[in-house]
Amino acid sequence: MNTEEAREYCLSKPFTTEDMPFGDDYVAFRVGGKIFAGLPLEQRQVLVLKCDPAVFDEITATYPSIRQAWHWHKRHWMELHLEGEDIAPELVRELTDHAYEWVFSHLTKKAQRALTEQTSL
Repeated sequence: MNTEEAREYCLSKPFTTEDMPFGDDYVAFRVGGKIFAGLPLEQRQVLVLKCDPAVFDEITATYPSIRQAWHWHKRHWMELHLEGEDIAPELVRELTDHAYEWVFSHLTKKAQRALTEQTSL
């Protein structure tokens, strides 16, 4: 999977918005106003994803191409090097789903309801 495919997959998640809060060299993907993924444009083929700290050590120990994301909270953000031999497209999708679901599940019930009610209008 390349950077553009990762971007398209992030945007395919329900209620996802895209912005550049850190300048022109970083794209952030949000659900309910909270970031679940990021693409540093200066570092091609890198995807940053939110992660449940309870599984962070297992993921980073299993995949050499995944490590703690630079400049992000140590055990909550992982950095995937998309060109890594151990990073299959299915894994990128699975970890992106994990990041999205982790962030969505930590939104307030009111915020979750507001998002889901938007689609039923």
